[in-house]
Amino acid sequence: MELEKWKDLIKMSSQYQNQDFWDTFISSEKSSHNKKHSFSGLEQEKINRFLSNQDIYPRCDMYECNGDIKIEAELPGVCKNDIKVSLIRNELIIKGKCSSFHQHLRYFLKERHSRSFEKVLTLPMPVDKYSIETSFENGILSISLPILLQEEEKIPIFVKSEEKP
Repeated sequence: MELEKWKDLIKMSSQYQNQDFWDTFISSEKSSHNKKHSFSGLEQEKINRFLSNQDIYPRCDMYECNGDIKIEAELPGVCKNDIKVSLIRNELIIKGKCSSFHQHLRYFLKERHSRSFEKVLTLPMPVDKYSIETSFENGILSISLPILLQEEEKIPIFVKSEEKP
């Protein structure tokens, strides 16, 4: 019985092993021979962005700790001077480049590639932009953003009564 379930799963997944299926995800042109797998422009854009690694690198964790939003980004092999961090409104932007290619070397295997990266993280709440702290140690960029505690402003509203003379 279990073997039959596995056979059904393998049969169902075999359609995704076809290169034509994946070409519809990667190419921006609509394929006429595979219309049932085509996507709207917005869906195609999301898929292309996912496949481009734009939002994947660097891998980050964001959490709240002791009244701060903490962000940790994995940047192995990146030099501290090649990292730029900025805050624009409620978005923290981590930009940089990692270079692993050396022209004077003769490579026999080259799996690590040089690339520029940019990661935009939307902050879940307002932060004190004047008290942000960063550190970079052992390939981990740590950013501490103090949460801005805003007391709710109470504004009294008076109701006017309309009196007729």
